[in-house]
Amino acid sequence: MNNKNRFDIQKLKGKLSKLRDWMKDKPFPPGVLFFLMGIISTIWFLIRVIPKPSRATYPCMRVAAPIMSGFVVYLISLGGITLALRKARQSFFRARYIAAGSFILAAIVVMVFSLTRGIHNAGAASLLKTGPDDGPNQPIGRALGVNPGRVVWIWNPDATNINCNSNYDTKDWYWKPENTNEKVVGSMFSNSLKKLCSKDNITDSWDVLFRYQNYKKHHTDKGYTKGEKIFLKINQGTSRWLLSAEDKKNGYYYPTKLRADEPRVKTSLAPTETGPYIVLEILRELVNELGIDQTDISVGDPMTDIYGHNYDIWFAEFPGVAYTDKFSDMNGRTLIHPTKNDLIFYSDKSQKDKLYDVVEKADYLINVANLKPHSIGGISLTAKNHFGSQASPTAEHLHYSLILPRGGVPTNGGYHKYRVLVDLMASKYLGQNTLLYIVDGLFGGGAVETKGPVKYFMAPFNNDWSNSIFLSQDQVAVESVCYDFLRTEWNGVNIHNAQNNVPENGPSWNGVDDYLHQAADSSNWPQGITYDPDNNGKPISSLGVHEHWNNSADRQYSRNLGFQKGIELVSIPDTLVKSVSAQK
Repeated sequence: MNNKNRFDIQKLKGKLSKLRDWMKDKPFPPGVLFFLMGIISTIWFLIRVIPKPSRATYPCMRVAAPIMSGFVVYLISLGGITLALRKARQSFFRARYIAAGSFILAAIVVMVFSLTRGIHNAGAASLLKTGPDDGPNQPIGRALGVNPGRVVWIWNPDATNINCNSNYDTKDWYWKPENTNEKVVGSMFSNSLKKLCSKDNITDSWDVLFRYQNYKKHHTDKGYTKGEKIFLKINQGTSRWLLSAEDKKNGYYYPTKLRADEPRVKTSLAPTETGPYIVLEILRELVNELGIDQTDISVGDPMTDIYGHNYDIWFAEFPGVAYTDKFSDMNGRTLIHPTKNDLIFYSDKSQKDKLYDVVEKADYLINVANLKPHSIGGISLTAKNHFGSQASPTAEHLHYSLILPRGGVPTNGGYHKYRVLVDLMASKYLGQNTLLYIVDGLFGGGAVETKGPVKYFMAPFNNDWSNSIFLSQDQVAVESVCYDFLRTEWNGVNIHNAQNNVPENGPSWNGVDDYLHQAADSSNWPQGITYDPDNNGKPISSLGVHEHWNNSADRQYSRNLGFQKGIELVSIPDTLVKSVSAQK
């Protein structure tokens, strides 16, 4: 899609928004509204699809189609019922009782078909509804953190190489040293950490984090104590099936050739997962600035392997850190094991899971996720990152609670559904043991989790890599902010994959933020569900604060507007968010 077409669609969306607002203010009778929507949807569908049938797959067409088909079925059914009853009346007066009964039966059949079809179309329309149900600046939940509800977003276009291709054909992987400015990334992380904690130096900033976490867990005012264990949970999920035995033997490197036995590799373009440099900066600060022993730090994605391009860089400076692996201890990896007992109990009472010993023994977790959509969940951030912390062979058994568990459509969308992500966020071993939440947005992910990063169209990225890092102590808040970015970028209009030439809108499925509503406030829980992932008989309390920004240009949350509740998005540079505090 060229810029002119994108601009035309944006203009059309603006006009439709004005029409929607005008209609909201007018007391339209439901019957008139039904006919009006049916006529408009039918005309719109035919004008768009007849010249180019492939447009039928566009999200806007998938929304119009159920309304159009329902309207057409209604007209056909109405005509059929009227005709059948008229014939039945004529037959009855002519004493043709069998014929009259047949026409009445036909009318009933048509009515049942019409009703069934109407229900089906209503369900389809519900599935294809997009966007969150709650509007802008409607905060729910309890803001957490030393600065409650604060999320820091730092953006620096110098962080990455704009000329990087990052695809399988060129082998110009995004994580190659020439594609990331290590010093810029290190500065970005340290500056955002100081801003998050309102401190002038790194040591004091980390001390704020440790003290806040210890008070939350133990009601004690203490910082880090020598000997306490820290686990950095990173995202390396695709290595479980991308790496062959030969790859692992050679140091767990990213595959350099396609394997005939693994067709998914052929669609993979260096999946957007944890790269080397944010983790490297964290290790430098923990070890060099805070003096924490390397042997008390572990890094990994417990369910899978660490890619060689990460391990080599981290090990070169910090050989004493444990780099985890559940399969073997070769090539410098540290073998980990499932826990003896089940440690997470899913609140729909359907199943439970063991975790890994490195998670169970950790005094603190640091969650390093990526900014990316997900083909089943809509988005994949710090909560989804813990699909790799449980000790089942895969995470397939958890997909049933996501938006699109099967079938290519968001069949489990909407709100007040059981969401396993809430249990992961509330577990005392996972979300509640987390010191800091980080979303790596240096290279924003593509629409499918096995794809590589793509350049983002939305401002301020403007068709460059997203070049961002997000930090928070409030998991609900940071996921809410990143969700707003993703649903803005993946809006069903932008086209990131020229080969498909079809816009994708997974982050805009209705109900993607259902888990955030539930994590924030128990009034949003499904009927019959009490979230208690630790199986201690105590329902969880609010896990953080959720809301949506006012718009994608100003990016203001409630605290940016001067209210003492909700999210505060602090940006570096501060011109990215119009904040009341920044204007004073």
